[in-house]
Amino acid sequence: MPHAWSDAWLDALLAFSHPGRMRRGRRFANEKAIKDLEILPGEIRAQVKDGRKTYEVEIRYPPIDDATWERIIDKLASQALYSAKLMQGEIPPEIIELVEEAGASLFATAEKLDAQCTCPDWEVPCKHIAGVYYYLAEQFEKDPFLLFYFRGRARDELLDALRAHRAPSRPASEEKTVLLFKDPPLEQVLEHFWEIGPTIHEISFQLTPSEIPLPHFKRLGRPSFTALDLEAILRPVYDTVTETTLAWVHQKPEQDHDRKRH
Repeated sequence: MPHAWSDAWLDALLAFSHPGRMRRGRRFANEKAIKDLEILPGEIRAQVKDGRKTYEVEIRYPPIDDATWERIIDKLASQALYSAKLMQGEIPPEIIELVEEAGASLFATAEKLDAQCTCPDWEVPCKHIAGVYYYLAEQFEKDPFLLFYFRGRARDELLDALRAHRAPSRPASEEKTVLLFKDPPLEQVLEHFWEIGPTIHEISFQLTPSEIPLPHFKRLGRPSFTALDLEAILRPVYDTVTETTLAWVHQKPEQDHDRKRH
């Protein structure tokens, strides 16, 4: 299965970087030699350990301007499916084309990318810069919101803007209509005030698992208070709770009766 975000990031870099030099950097990402990675809007910093030496790498690329981000958010908000997936912590690959339609790109181009390394190799990319490129591809595949942050919009900023764009505005005529249909006075409903309506057995509901595994973790991202991989640790717990809950919801009434007897 292709990895949309990592492949797109690397393809953009390979379009103007020497393939041989890029390949030399792959081992640094594979060997976990990239340390202290920091992603900021328009800037990425990292340390690359090469034998006994450690080199500093800086990558700069101007973030997308505010006016263009407004156009991107307008387009995202107009697509209900994209907005729903984003709210659940998923960024569909189709958004790459949508951003391009707004006159921008999520990925680097040769004209504006500035990459530097403290090693003696003056060519760009050196193997250490290339290693950071490959390591970034892994991070963007795990959490594409990091790429959006690098391009100028943090996860919360993007989602808050989408909510604001998609918030329904109530027309004045609707507000007048609502005022005409207030709840009846209490004295008119006292006879039925304490009735709860349908009994619990008459209420039906449908419960299905989320299409996206652990959407709350994807929405919140990695916590800053620990280096532990909480998603990997808690996944078995959430899977067990989900499985047990679904089994309980869909069991037949006689099964529930038998369980209570035991």
